[in-house]
Amino acid sequence: LLIFFTTFYIFFYKKEEVIKIGFVGALTAKYSVLGNAMMNGIVLAFEEENYRINGKKIELIFKDDKKDIELNKKIVNDFIDQGIKIVIGNVTSSMTKISMSIINQHPDMFLISAASASNEFSGIDDQFFRVHVANNEQRFSGFATYINDLGFKKIYGIYDPQNITYTKDYLENFEKTFYKKSQEKFIQYATTEDLEFLVEDIKEKNPDLLLICANSVDAARVVQYLKMKNVKTQIASSEWAMTPAFIENTGKYSEGIIFNIDYDENSKSEDFINFSNKFKKKYNIEPSLYASKGYELARVVIELLKMGDQTELKKNLLIKKEFKGLQDTIIFDKYGDVVRKFNTFKVINGKFEKVE
Repeated sequence: LLIFFTTFYIFFYKKEEVIKIGFVGALTAKYSVLGNAMMNGIVLAFEEENYRINGKKIELIFKDDKKDIELNKKIVNDFIDQGIKIVIGNVTSSMTKISMSIINQHPDMFLISAASASNEFSGIDDQFFRVHVANNEQRFSGFATYINDLGFKKIYGIYDPQNITYTKDYLENFEKTFYKKSQEKFIQYATTEDLEFLVEDIKEKNPDLLLICANSVDAARVVQYLKMKNVKTQIASSEWAMTPAFIENTGKYSEGIIFNIDYDENSKSEDFINFSNKFKKKYNIEPSLYASKGYELARVVIELLKMGDQTELKKNLLIKKEFKGLQDTIIFDKYGDVVRKFNTFKVINGKFEKVE
């Protein structure tokens, strides 16, 4: 009997195969509004599959990088030690750069981000992919035309130095595109850290437009301070700050601020409406840009896993190239960068309203 049951166990018992997917990103502190939104979108997508793809169980492992470089390295190396081949991350471009430096040494791994937009990562044949558009001319062309047509020539750039890989990159690449439209360069770059200096320098240089690239909390803090100090200059912002938290934190001072983004919270797309309803039912809040991007990223990963082995995601992504997004088609190029449609919004009566 012992021999029989031992033989039966060895030859007939099959242990369930598990695919582990790691997430590394900010889940606490000031960038957590992005990380937690992404996590919620990712969870919703895999719940729709009941955490099973092609008969294999999916296990999601979420880790908080705490915006700490050494901790981020440890998390990614722990993922590798566990045999994890798919990593979602990070929330900021600065931290994604750290993860890339490790994962790009492993050709069978796949790193995909819902937020990292630095143009520094573009045009490179590596293991990194993203559903968020890079800071390139394609994404800035319409916005630069809009700004130029409004007559704004003297632009003052303000950026978060804690995520400089993305924030200053955003301003510099917008400036390149804007120069082609207007033959004008930025009159100044400054950080979000010294608000008193900002007020004095802006009043001295008298720009037509302030362009801020910072998260919703820091952008709101800058806007509030400038407005309270009677700075009346028109303000525009990167999509990073375009969250409900921005309007909540700025209140009346958010009125009239301009955003450019590849997302519309009032989209009439059937896929987006279905997603939005499911998201609100599960979390009792409206989905943000980053919740939507997290969900889209997860759907891309799910579709790739249905196509083949977890070590072949890069190959299968480059074969398929086009994926259905919530509001548009996500088109990857050979380097894992995407092309998406952008729209301009303005805060009107406390809401983000699309402008032509």
